[in-house]
Amino acid sequence: MSTPIRVTREDVKRLSVYKQGLRQRPAASDQADLKRIIERIGLLQLDSISVVARSHYLVMLARAGLYDTAELDALLDNGFLFETWAHAMCQLPTAHYPWYHAYIEQKQLKESNWQIDRLDIDMDPIIENVLETIRQRGAMSSKEFESERRGEGGWWNWKPTKVALEYLFDRGDLMVSHRVKFQRYYDLPERVLDPSQFTLDKSIEDFRRWTIERGLRHIGIGTSNHVADYYRQSKRDAAAILNDMVNAGGALPVEVEGWKEAAFIHRDDLALLDAIQTGEREPGMTLFLSPFDNLFWDRDRDEMLWDFFYRIEVYTPKAKRVYGYYVMPILHGCELIGRIDPKVDRKKKRLIFNNLHLERGVKLNGALNRGLIRAIEEFMAFHSCERFDLQKCNRAPLARRLRKYFA
Repeated sequence: MSTPIRVTREDVKRLSVYKQGLRQRPAASDQADLKRIIERIGLLQLDSISVVARSHYLVMLARAGLYDTAELDALLDNGFLFETWAHAMCQLPTAHYPWYHAYIEQKQLKESNWQIDRLDIDMDPIIENVLETIRQRGAMSSKEFESERRGEGGWWNWKPTKVALEYLFDRGDLMVSHRVKFQRYYDLPERVLDPSQFTLDKSIEDFRRWTIERGLRHIGIGTSNHVADYYRQSKRDAAAILNDMVNAGGALPVEVEGWKEAAFIHRDDLALLDAIQTGEREPGMTLFLSPFDNLFWDRDRDEMLWDFFYRIEVYTPKAKRVYGYYVMPILHGCELIGRIDPKVDRKKKRLIFNNLHLERGVKLNGALNRGLIRAIEEFMAFHSCERFDLQKCNRAPLARRLRKYFA
């Protein structure tokens, strides 16, 4: 094995921000740009929380600037994207479907399904009926099926037809054809994708190697655990595959300042790393990042790289929350410098920050003040807000400046 490349944490931060498309925006924000952004970061995680715009819209806002969300929705409708379980429930370029088809086929070999087992009823007739109904009628949502709810409560308390839809989706017998107000519509794969576009010849081993190689490209530099997390793959598999890549010359070992574990970089990123180390391509934007932004999916990496302890507090009892409900990190250049807890009052067209918190040691200066103001103005415009209300801020001078500016 070759001698590890030595890098600082600052190098890793800059490379990560660059690889994630958070250094600068495209000149325009049309559908072609949205496609390029998704191809760059690999996948968009979905989440249903909507106190502000839903997560995948915010991930794109950070990278594209102001854009038409209908243009992003259309990428699923027109077949450029498909939905599957990846890092979580995600949208991915349809060009990646052959690898995920191998993964779905592997899941079909499982003899049990926890959702079905939990209901403790004979699901076979319901599954067959759901599939045949969609085959006959076309794309349908779960709301269009009627059946009795079962279970004792909790998020898993779905009606049996919803469980059947999820089971068929998980096995690849159904796919998401489109969404209406975030409601999924399911249809047969052959009616969602054009089979002539693919050669479905990938093996599960092809899939594993593909996810690890892509994961390394997307994060820039990381340990085998970090790389595995991007597509939620086995840490053991990731370690073995990365070692194979090093032996074949596709990846190189990296020694990161302050890290005990070995790290890796893809050979194709060496020139970019060199440019970053010589002071080129310095990030300069101030951005509000979704709690589910690809940049900091791996919480362990967040702490190793940024010393940034982050937990979304949506599911934390209100009395125990530290920063708020829907906490969004603030990226300034290549540093995570604070957090906001935003909410949009859509009727009154008002953007509310329940809390704006800067991390200890972050110094207020003109560049940060201007960056925060620009980010707030952009956030207001994206949500069609006309007023800004700052409820709480841990820096009194910043609070006064923002309240005066947005008065």
